[in-house]
Amino acid sequence: MPSYTRFPAISAATGAFVFTVALLSGCSSSTGDASVSQSSRPDSLSIGITPSATPSAASSSSAPSKALPADVEKVARAFAVAYAQHDATDHGDKSYSDAGARAAQLASGGLVEVLAQKRPGQDAPWAALRAEQAHQTAAVTSVVVPDGAPAVTPSSAFVRVGYTLITTPKDGPARRSSEQIALRLDRTADGWRVTALPVA
Repeated sequence: MPSYTRFPAISAATGAFVFTVALLSGCSSSTGDASVSQSSRPDSLSIGITPSATPSAASSSSAPSKALPADVEKVARAFAVAYAQHDATDHGDKSYSDAGARAAQLASGGLVEVLAQKRPGQDAPWAALRAEQAHQTAAVTSVVVPDGAPAVTPSSAFVRVGYTLITTPKDGPARRSSEQIALRLDRTADGWRVTALPVA
């Protein structure tokens, strides 16, 4: 099912932000086509933010900004597209998790291994896409620091990427739905990488 992200307000405690993000299963918006739910992302992959991953008071106070650096936006866009797109045609992807493997190239840390894992909840949506010989593409519509999220620092950023998911079956009209995904990015030795899909 499509997913949406809710960003609750942040509270400050002893100079450190406590950030809580929920990536919930549900529909942010869609065209109203009942078949859309069959071809959208199944059980959303979720990697929680551990205390060690939460921005420290020092990092939060260095050059805070709601503006997204161009390199952060570029990686966030590329990750969301790689993660959302699927090719269920005969000569396309072998499973739903192929998209996660592509997205893993823009990830770092424990998220890399988890992204390509096959999960039982993917079987039914993948079968539906295969039955239609469908191809899914994603067009990014926004990349923002959500209200209530920590400001961007030189070392970390929390963003929400909005995109239109277009499912094109071999026969019949294409379907569109509005989706979004929450990302945590950190600056690594290889540049900005996605390190978590934040959840509460």
